[in-house]
Amino acid sequence: MAPSRDQLFQLKRTALLREAAKAFSARGFHDTSLDEVARTLGVTKPALYYYVKNKQEILFECHMLAQDLGEVALAYALEHGKTGRERIVHVCRRYIELITGELGSFAVLSEYSALEPANRETIGKRRDHFQREFSQLVAQGKADGSIRSVDPRMTVFFFMGAINWMTQWFRPDGSLSGDEIAHHFADLLDHALMQQQPVLPSAPPGSPA
Repeated sequence: MAPSRDQLFQLKRTALLREAAKAFSARGFHDTSLDEVARTLGVTKPALYYYVKNKQEILFECHMLAQDLGEVALAYALEHGKTGRERIVHVCRRYIELITGELGSFAVLSEYSALEPANRETIGKRRDHFQREFSQLVAQGKADGSIRSVDPRMTVFFFMGAINWMTQWFRPDGSLSGDEIAHHFADLLDHALMQQQPVLPSAPPGSPA
């Protein structure tokens, strides 16, 4: 079945937003004009206006896409993980896979303060919702014994801080792919949360094995 006109519009708009995000990531939101975005995309400015109203809309939609991907990662974790720890690791790995794949160079997400107040409030509420859901997974892991006793709020900050810092250094053409980085991050978070195994004292010299 061929996509409808509305579906085609959304597909083209999403592709445009992805490429515009790369332009903002490369030169900065404030230092990139819509003229430069149009040139980067190889379209005329009137053609660009067919899909977006202004720079602010592009920035807002990029943040909205990032939040959508967070919800997809949470849903994936709930479906595929059983314990709290498994679900947390799934969220971490899947979110990084998605965000590096969909947005590519996503440094534009560091431009949170550049959002207009109403847009910033909308994104802030969605961020808070994601953080609450993540905190609940930590609480579940503590309750089912799959993770050690950690503070849920601090664990959220630990994870989100690592993700936010990725906007400063991740490059699609870097030495590691998004999937490889997702694996490393998930492994580090997993080991940070796992129950510590007791260390048995070594046997004194001369004692039977």
